[in-house]
Amino acid sequence: MPHPLCPDDEFHVEALTSYPVDDHTGDGYDWIGDLPTGWKAVVSWGSEGWELGSLPYEIVAHYDCPLGVIYGMAHYVEGDVTVTAYGSSEVRDAVTDELALATWLSKEGGPCEGLPAKDTPAAEIPARFRGPYCPDGQAERAQAQ
Repeated sequence: MPHPLCPDDEFHVEALTSYPVDDHTGDGYDWIGDLPTGWKAVVSWGSEGWELGSLPYEIVAHYDCPLGVIYGMAHYVEGDVTVTAYGSSEVRDAVTDELALATWLSKEGGPCEGLPAKDTPAAEIPARFRGPYCPDGQAERAQAQ
């Protein structure tokens, strides 16, 4: 459900209560261990749970506000962190879809066949390559409802 005041718009990062920052003192595993409360590393993506990023060098983390008003994404690359915030989980996940596609096209760890061309917008990426990995099929059940 979109944010009532700013539907689907990107928010200023400062709207998040806390967020990950650059960290060049350890590796990505250390960064995951130090994520602020509410942030979770997302290491698998798409219907088959393909690797998202390249541990421990590249990692994605998501934040879902308990009140459902803001959603965050952090992208860690060898200590440098880019954080973005959105008014809905759908928009945040669409941005993650595009990041996953770019990662899979440039590195191993993702699907070997069927990927669309570079810079394909999230809405045009085939459904099997989009969205969080749910090993127990919860995503399919949620989409069917």
